[in-house]
Amino acid sequence: MASNYTEVFQDPTAVEKYAERTYAPGTFSSIVSNRQAGWLRGFVPNAFGRPPTHHDFACGTGRVSRMLAGLVAVSHGYDTSEAMLRKGRELGTPGHAHLVEPGLAVPETDPGRPALVTAFRFVLNVDVHLRDQLMDFASMALPDAEAGLLLVENHGNATSLRHLRRTFGRLDTSTWFQELSHEEMRDLFARHGFDLVGVQGFTLFTQGCYRGPWGVLSKAVDGALASPMSKWATDVVYIARRR
Repeated sequence: MASNYTEVFQDPTAVEKYAERTYAPGTFSSIVSNRQAGWLRGFVPNAFGRPPTHHDFACGTGRVSRMLAGLVAVSHGYDTSEAMLRKGRELGTPGHAHLVEPGLAVPETDPGRPALVTAFRFVLNVDVHLRDQLMDFASMALPDAEAGLLLVENHGNATSLRHLRRTFGRLDTSTWFQELSHEEMRDLFARHGFDLVGVQGFTLFTQGCYRGPWGVLSKAVDGALASPMSKWATDVVYIARRR
């Protein structure tokens, strides 16, 4: 993990690369993102009796808010990078973008409406202190078990094929290669008064498996088995509720 991770995306060039290359059509990240969008668009209407207020922590360009367009009452995105938020506006992200100072994000709550808090592509790349900031934010938005749900993505599940790369491959720390286990995520939730109530997987394979002759097979297997084998998925989203 880079120690300056939160500063990287202050650079408009890094933001442009992230938005236009990492999530270019047909890339591994865009394929996984499309699966997430399909799942979210089925999950949210079933999980909430009426459209919730959406709070996206470390929202970046607003990818999750765009996934949820039309399914939530309003989206609020919170990020420390003006460059990310500006790119989000260019991409047509709905809702309200809030530029915040590190550790000072406060959710724009609506007491009369349930809340959905999301944090995608965040916890894996930051330290424990920043993970605690996320959970403090979620606790403000979700004061009790009836307030709504928290969805947190872990795109480096330790109980997955990704772990084999760490075990047998060449580990280059400059690529921020990190892992988080289900137990570590459960402990994070528990320390802040949340219970893990579900796990949804989106890919069993890593980015390298989507390239070369194995690419077509990897995509097909992921499409069929990533959800039923969520515990062993490389990319997972945890569903948590306040105690």
